[in-house]
Amino acid sequence: MNVKEILHRTPPPVLYHYTTQQGLLGIINSKEIWATHTQYLNDIREFRHATDLVKQELSLMADATPVEDKVLRDRLWDMKNAVSRTLQNINVCVCSFSENGDVLSQWRAYGGPASGFAIGFSGEELREMSREWGWLVPVAYEEEEQRRVIRSLLNDVLQELQELRNPIKELEHPAGNLVAYLNRYAPILKHNAFQEEHEWRVVTRPLLCTLKSFGYRTGPSMLIPYSRLSLESRPALAIREIVIGPTPHPEQSLRSVHGLLTKNSIETGGPHRQGVSIRLSAVPYRNW
Repeated sequence: MNVKEILHRTPPPVLYHYTTQQGLLGIINSKEIWATHTQYLNDIREFRHATDLVKQELSLMADATPVEDKVLRDRLWDMKNAVSRTLQNINVCVCSFSENGDVLSQWRAYGGPASGFAIGFSGEELREMSREWGWLVPVAYEEEEQRRVIRSLLNDVLQELQELRNPIKELEHPAGNLVAYLNRYAPILKHNAFQEEHEWRVVTRPLLCTLKSFGYRTGPSMLIPYSRLSLESRPALAIREIVIGPTPHPEQSLRSVHGLLTKNSIETGGPHRQGVSIRLSAVPYRNW
């Protein structure tokens, strides 16, 4: 597997972003969606899972390298040390989407206490927009596929180091571009326990905290760095569908979502016209 191939896979027609009432209002009113810094996601183990696999593969490669090939062994250990030491210092942000718009585990995790939403965005338009920010990439859950991605990445870095002709630069950056590349790929390697999510992610390029689109918001226990990704250039903000999560007031919720879209000049669809379709979740889930 060529590691770069995963960056160019074709997304499904619609990708769903699960959010709360506040999240839906924020996206519609601000015409943007937020991507959270990888080191401040709900579960930091996501990122550690990827870095642990990288360190395991580097150890295996070092163990398989002949003792007399000191240059290669030293490079592999330099790469492992770089991953352990500096990964958290780079500002890369991610925004998550699911291939499925009505999944119980997603409503429980992201929908809020009574009525969340799954906003269905055009997969193709997300891919086009993501080229301005970074990449739209499917998450890999199977460990063997993850290890193939990692091995391809490590071999690419080693090839770059081998072709380097500047000894000063090689001394300053003994791990080459590994840390920069890993920030691109680590967010899309998740434990297979999360496979039900069928997740795709927008992964940004490394960002300067001084950028106008980069900011900080309040979190449960600390400030959370994030990046604002504008949807303003796309008709209807690239939204194709809104699924209303389980709620004790389904008909009222339908009417209020219709009203919200109309207020923001977003046409709603129906049996005989185009526009954003709105539907109720079919999941028999009650938390009220």
